[in-house]
Amino acid sequence: MICSAVVTGASSGVGLEAAHALASRGCDLLLIARGRERLEGVARDVSARYGVRALAYHADISQRGSESIVDEARGKLGDIDVAVLSYGNPPCEPCEPADASWDDWEQAQRMYITFPARFMGRLARVNGKKATVILISSFSSRSPMWPTGLSDVVRADLPAMAKLFSRKYPDRLRVLVLELGSFRTPGAERLIGALAAREGLSANDYWTKVVASMSPLRRLGRPEELREVIAWLAFSPEYLTGATVLFDGATLQAV
Repeated sequence: MICSAVVTGASSGVGLEAAHALASRGCDLLLIARGRERLEGVARDVSARYGVRALAYHADISQRGSESIVDEARGKLGDIDVAVLSYGNPPCEPCEPADASWDDWEQAQRMYITFPARFMGRLARVNGKKATVILISSFSSRSPMWPTGLSDVVRADLPAMAKLFSRKYPDRLRVLVLELGSFRTPGAERLIGALAAREGLSANDYWTKVVASMSPLRRLGRPEELREVIAWLAFSPEYLTGATVLFDGATLQAV
């Protein structure tokens, strides 16, 4: 398989798992993150493990002009087949919605809406083949929770964005939203640590008694499950387009 892919937030968490998922399918990768040293280490590890080209590119997707990542990827790897856009959480979370500043809301908008829209717009205009774009979201975007209120409210618009771009550019883009349940990523560890301290619990107790218990499976999602679903979505049938996939262990109680 000849495949070129872009992954944002690739130095840890969901983005890192996406990098492994796509590399295991033979994709060469442009890996995007803000932390240069860690990202370069990830690129070296992925290249050695899977025998693919994994290139590190330091960038902040919340900044104006970050859609130039498309041109950087095409210049290094050729036309893009797959992009996984993962973004983490706004720095203020967990934060009370009433306490979030103007800048907090604006940053969430840039991360979750403006960057993906500009990235896909650029992809539709210059990429020489049809690309699959996977937008990472959360089950809680359907039922916002206060600790992640900014990301939940803003990401609630991603299904509409996936429909818009998939319908307008059917020969250029296939856009999917992946709404995830609870995975023990570094970003989630930071969030849960803060919530646990607030409740007077250890972080491990909070993961077990609060987070894992939200799913009837009584557990968190596993890294290998996350890799499997991302790899499947990336190369799933073309007819699956403009869709939102809920992958949350039935944590969400109503759809």
